[in-house]
Amino acid sequence: MKLNNCTTENAMKRFFRLIPCLLIAMLACAPEALCQSSFKMIKKNGHYYTETTVNGNISTPIFVETGFHGMVVSEEWYNKILASLPLDEITLDKERHLYTDRTTRKIVKLLKGKVPFGDLTYEGRIFVVDTNEEYVTVPVNLLKNEADTTAFLIRFDFKRNVMDFVRLEDVNVDKMRTYTLVENAPMPIFEAPMELSDALGHQLIKSGKFNFDLGNGSSVFFFRKSMLPALKENKFMIQTSRDKSGNIIGQGIYAGYCKIGDKSNTGFSIGITNKIEDTDELGCVGPLFFKNGVVILDPKNKLIYYK
Repeated sequence: MKLNNCTTENAMKRFFRLIPCLLIAMLACAPEALCQSSFKMIKKNGHYYTETTVNGNISTPIFVETGFHGMVVSEEWYNKILASLPLDEITLDKERHLYTDRTTRKIVKLLKGKVPFGDLTYEGRIFVVDTNEEYVTVPVNLLKNEADTTAFLIRFDFKRNVMDFVRLEDVNVDKMRTYTLVENAPMPIFEAPMELSDALGHQLIKSGKFNFDLGNGSSVFFFRKSMLPALKENKFMIQTSRDKSGNIIGQGIYAGYCKIGDKSNTGFSIGITNKIEDTDELGCVGPLFFKNGVVILDPKNKLIYYK
């Protein structure tokens, strides 16, 4: 079939008119192609992971954290994604280590500065350690949207497994409960009363500070120094596990009921760690405590919204 010049010209005009519509449709379907302030999280063994572009390196795997005071990378990840950045090195006076409840890692290098994450910016300390993790640990509470300073709320939707940075007018917080956010940097610490009881009827009421810890795979975790005396005084049954040499490797209680602020859960175990001593916090509250709920960090107004 032959097309005359007029038919060809009209077809071309219609095609070029469609281009803006096609571009809009593409951007609507894949906004992450050009920007990212919303992150799909993957839940694995009670922890959350995501991927984003870090300093121009696409698809960098991220361990989503709020319970640690800095970004943690292996030497391999440092060389791959951070070595080109103008970061300031902090001199270590001697060999230093990072201690967590599960691991001990040697600090190879300690830095500070800004790191771009998608459309956001991390600013703080960067610990380069001698382990070969498959991911980069990032305290997401320290990420900021410098391009839009009104989007300062950090929303965690644990039903949809989405983390995003939003404006106050974009969310309805009227029917949400709140914790008082004592501090957000380096970690989000909130203050609230706690009611606790075990299956045998022993009860405890205590107010104090808690770390909202996304890296905590359990609902609640107590710090031994802050909580063990009160638990013993109120005759809670402390379960203890030991290694073959008789050393204590873990302690915990079974909570028949636990209420922190206006949020409560029933029938779950609470571990007690002796690895964290230099704090007056009672413990950590993890995302599992909120189940399929929503938690919003509001560092500007010093609040944590939850439902």
